[in-house]
Amino acid sequence: MNTECANLLSFLSGELGEKEKKAFTEHLMHCSECTREYEQMTEAWNSLKWDFEEIEPSSSLKSEVMNFVFETDDEVPVRREKNWSSFFFKQFTPVTSGLLLAALVLAFVLLYSNIQLKKELAAMNLPMEVKTSLSLQPADKTAVNMNTDGAAYILQQGEERRLIVQIQNLPSLQESEVYQVWLLKDGKRTNAGTFKPDEAGTGSLTYKLSINDKFNQIGITREPDSNSTKPRGEKIVGSS
Repeated sequence: MNTECANLLSFLSGELGEKEKKAFTEHLMHCSECTREYEQMTEAWNSLKWDFEEIEPSSSLKSEVMNFVFETDDEVPVRREKNWSSFFFKQFTPVTSGLLLAALVLAFVLLYSNIQLKKELAAMNLPMEVKTSLSLQPADKTAVNMNTDGAAYILQQGEERRLIVQIQNLPSLQESEVYQVWLLKDGKRTNAGTFKPDEAGTGSLTYKLSINDKFNQIGITREPDSNSTKPRGEKIVGSS
């Protein structure tokens, strides 16, 4: 087959320009093979229109098309979700699906932990400042051998504030007794936590302050247990 014969389909489909069409028409007159194929293709093409039967569209066709076009938004995601879930379970066995789901959950947990760790490391790089310091003195300075004292500090690192309380020479406690720290502001008390001293009578407490924690005095009482919502025992030390 020469290059002219290769233009038969293009000639039939009307893709040839005028010059190429004229050249192929002349070629068709001298090429018996192209002439035979051209006649067979033309006959087949002309017979196609007799193989179709025109059918009158049904009266419900318009409504069916419009219902599909104006399908509600909440129906589309449901169908897509079903299609995706169907595809997912066809591709993987139940065991594989479970393992894949577990891997995705683990990846999410690790990502979240990594973000939290980055935040903590960033916070560690911030300078820590002592914003306030308070001296803690015995509440009853006339008591015999009452040499308990200490200090409280408000440390700030970025936006985070912490209260540090350190006291020495605290009297020993009995059984469930605890020392409880109270923050005072305009006669109102806020519970800042409890602690127990060591054998040497040294005790300490760290309390994370919220934005609403505002005070100008600190008092420490000796409580019968850690369930006090207001002072029930005697005041041991406090700020002046």
